[in-house]
Amino acid sequence: MIKSILITLFLLISLSSFSQKEDKIKYRKLTYNDFTKLSINDTSAVIIDVFFDKKDNTAIGQMSFLPITVGIFIISPQLSIGLTAISLPLFINGSYLLIKYRNKKLHMVLTEYAKTKTLPKWVRKKAKKQLEYYEMIKVEY
Repeated sequence: MIKSILITLFLLISLSSFSQKEDKIKYRKLTYNDFTKLSINDTSAVIIDVFFDKKDNTAIGQMSFLPITVGIFIISPQLSIGLTAISLPLFINGSYLLIKYRNKKLHMVLTEYAKTKTLPKWVRKKAKKQLEYYEMIKVEY
């Protein structure tokens, strides 16, 4: 009985220690340069630019107003209440944009684009607008 338990235990330990584990990607730690390595053409580079622009500039910019408004509460509570009414919707929209343009979604869109050469409709529209904007800049120079 003890021998069979020891043999079973030994087999389970050996199977678990020699099994190959998947490398989990930590999407939050991926940077712009990591995503440019996944870029296969100018469209995927534009997608990366759109995601990082929306996340870094737009979302964080909108979310920065609410902490300033809360800080003003110490000086003037009446003014702070009015400014909070204005900045709270911006904060909520910025939070939504951070969720919508997160790194994991960008990674999924880029890998899907590399495999099938198709983009989701909402990404395709934004990429098309950005590519047209880049073409306008080139024409001006």
